[in-house]
Amino acid sequence: MSVADKTPIVRRSFISGLMGVVALMGIAALEAPRLFPGLFAKRYPPTAFDDLFALLTDRENAIRIGTVLVQTGRGLDVRSMAAELRRKLGGHSLAVAIADDLAHSRLIEAQGWLLPECVGELCAIAAMAERP
Repeated sequence: MSVADKTPIVRRSFISGLMGVVALMGIAALEAPRLFPGLFAKRYPPTAFDDLFALLTDRENAIRIGTVLVQTGRGLDVRSMAAELRRKLGGHSLAVAIADDLAHSRLIEAQGWLLPECVGELCAIAAMAERP
């Protein structure tokens, strides 16, 4: 048996197949965060306030805002604040609580930003829960 009798490797088909696989892997890597958003989300340790944190769309920015509120606030008790916020929500969505705060002019100021009271409290709870 000579070398001529063996089936030669066709380089063009091999290279085009390899490029196709690489392209599919690249597309999958780019689309995976959109298709599976929970897979790449930041994980937080469980707290007693996870029911409230589920209302947040962006916990990182809520922590930043809450840090400002906690620094300017005086002796805040996170447990009583969470109980008050749960009472305000009363099983409704955060949007309903925000609308109620705006209707009654209950606003909190944080470095020039005016926030509905329930949003400010939620941010402050997130900041206090993040502290070690």
